[in-house]
Amino acid sequence: MTELVDDREKALEVGYAATDWSNPVSYEQYKQAMSDWSVKGIVRDGSLIGAAYFKGDEIHVSVLPEWRRRWATKGVLKQLFANHTVTTKVTPGHEYMHGILGRLGFVKRGEEFVRGPQNGH
Repeated sequence: MTELVDDREKALEVGYAATDWSNPVSYEQYKQAMSDWSVKGIVRDGSLIGAAYFKGDEIHVSVLPEWRRRWATKGVLKQLFANHTVTTKVTPGHEYMHGILGRLGFVKRGEEFVRGPQNGH
């Protein structure tokens, strides 16, 4: 079972470790950049495996490499999207995410990807 949990500090630690940095930043810089974001841990079978970041309708996810391609269950996706419109952006160099976002029901609009209840799964 995969779920979101409220444990900001541990989620930040794992999220920092799980992020593929195009332009590396220190942990302190990362924490400062996330200061006005809501951050939840992604837990799978009792282990913290990543972080989900929320700010307004924008969402981002960082998952430890060993859990990629097997963390996203219908239940956690429902928690992430919560039946409302969400947006995200893809960091340059991570264009492989375009296909993944498409499979999750996101539509590219300009520089953003948008997923609303009307075009989700």
